[in-house]
Amino acid sequence: MMYDFDKIVDRRHCNACKFINLPDDVTAMSVADMDFAVPPEITDALHRRIDSANYGYTMMGDEDYQAVIDWTRKRHGVTVPREHLIATPGVLNTMRCSMYAMTEPGDKVVVILPLHTPSIRSAAMMGRCKLESWLVSDKNGNYTFDFADLEQHFRNGAGVLMLCSPHNPTGRVWRQDELEKLAALVIKYNVKVVCDEIHRDLIYPGNKHIILGNLPGMAERTVTVFSASKTFNLGGCHIGSAVVANEDLRNKIRSKLYEFGHECGRPPVFSLAAQTAAYLHGEAYLDELIKYLSGNIDLAMDYLKDLPVKCMRPEASFLLWVDCRKLDLDTQGLNELFAKAKISADPGHYYDTYKIADYHGKQHHFRLSVAMPRSQLEAALKNLHNVLR
Repeated sequence: MMYDFDKIVDRRHCNACKFINLPDDVTAMSVADMDFAVPPEITDALHRRIDSANYGYTMMGDEDYQAVIDWTRKRHGVTVPREHLIATPGVLNTMRCSMYAMTEPGDKVVVILPLHTPSIRSAAMMGRCKLESWLVSDKNGNYTFDFADLEQHFRNGAGVLMLCSPHNPTGRVWRQDELEKLAALVIKYNVKVVCDEIHRDLIYPGNKHIILGNLPGMAERTVTVFSASKTFNLGGCHIGSAVVANEDLRNKIRSKLYEFGHECGRPPVFSLAAQTAAYLHGEAYLDELIKYLSGNIDLAMDYLKDLPVKCMRPEASFLLWVDCRKLDLDTQGLNELFAKAKISADPGHYYDTYKIADYHGKQHHFRLSVAMPRSQLEAALKNLHNVLR
């Protein structure tokens, strides 16, 4: 490999979120970012920008926009018209502002659970009415949409769907037939969709990411939001992109972002340098990263087998959604298990509700990040295996 994913990167002394107040002997497997060095091409671009010795207001240029467009074409087979592209302050901010632009206070917004925690809260902010639709799973733990439940929500007046594709936390990459069935419902009831595609670059072999907004009839009613943050570990840069084909909606989203203090096309100067370098020079890194992460997942699946937990292999991302219902633990019991295993991980209720600290009931899952050097991962998995056994 050209890139060294086995190298230990010390993030404990730079206020990395997952390590704050974490003892030195505990492995962080919670926050969804990676513990690898970014590609040197990004670091070199940042050094060049630092060497300019002037960090005044900077706009995205033609090269910056073209880097996003070319990356989307090469990695996902879709050519985005330049006029459809919005430069954004990141996925979560843009999802919220898009939802605000599509709705008024009192309007109904559907979220599909389990779901990345802040996105649950998004659907209930600024006076909107959050409606929940739960994924359904078969006896083997394979998740898909509850189409009947979604249709009931749409029939009852929900006008916006907040979608996560690929899905966090289950790791599903939605198949073409699943998305086509979802699109048919959305079109039938004239629903708009805000689609979080932040994990779309991290797809494992045998799976194919389908961009919902590229399906027939969906472009004008879909806002597709993505960034390089998961792909290249740029979460702290707070920069991203949105594709909005509907001109009226695009203008409303721009205005809404401006209301919340962001001028589209004028991102933080170092964030812009990092994003453009990633999209221009990051393909080889990403190809090797996917192989390395796949090996990490192999290792984790091996350590978790024949234990009183169950985990479907993720089709995307570096997160494992572990079914722990057989353990019959409440929140305190699960946290005690993590303490014995010397890991930090997210309990399942984080993905059911925004009431993080107030939930003390039974735990059904926990989420583990495996995006770390393999030596660290194996030590953590060995501890977890021994405690579970």
